[in-house]
Amino acid sequence: MDIIDIISIEPFAVVGHRGAKGRKPENTVSAIEYALKVGADVVEVDVRQTKDGELILLHDRDFKRLTGRAFIPSKLSYRFIKENITIDGEPVATLEDALKTVDGKAGLFIEIKEPETTEKAVETVISHNAEKWVCFISFYEEALIKVKEINPQLKTGLIYMKPPGKIYQAKEIKCELVLPLYRLATEKAVNFAHRLKLKVVSWVINDYETAKLMHSRDVDAVASDYPDLAVKWRERLKGE
Repeated sequence: MDIIDIISIEPFAVVGHRGAKGRKPENTVSAIEYALKVGADVVEVDVRQTKDGELILLHDRDFKRLTGRAFIPSKLSYRFIKENITIDGEPVATLEDALKTVDGKAGLFIEIKEPETTEKAVETVISHNAEKWVCFISFYEEALIKVKEINPQLKTGLIYMKPPGKIYQAKEIKCELVLPLYRLATEKAVNFAHRLKLKVVSWVINDYETAKLMHSRDVDAVASDYPDLAVKWRERLKGE
């Protein structure tokens, strides 16, 4: 199924944020597997590059928050990371791991944290024949422009967290999605995005009342650290 169809599920699609950050070590294979198991429609992961060019899943610029050690992946070989770093006992996952684990069973959002990794990330997705069910997302407009230069058919989404938002900018660079911090997903903003034929994915939604509010504003998808709960909130909303 195409990623746009996947996030068109009513009343909203569920995105597992960093896999399932609230339930499993973030950006690990176990987090991805958990999100799939509980019915997330899309799994979101973050990508950075090691010194020797391996694309790994990591949100922060270093491992300090997750491990207590401020190792910077761009200064380390993948072999060193594999042999010396774990995240709550879980091995550091790669983009390859994410693609193999999802394998079309859901959609995959790949957040580009470093624009210089864009070309390799796209090549990796293409090598897995995953173009249909992947969307590249980023705060960096230049990364999303590069994705479209490589393959205009690939889907992209612009993330933002400060007012007034970047809906018009997303349309200008030919994105299919906007991903606002939930506070910026106002009814007016969502309506404007929809008029421009953009899907809206709000983040991070970790309680029912906020999910209900996002639903009332007609967002297309919500990203949650607890995809298991978000799936239940969706079912609850269907009955209200």
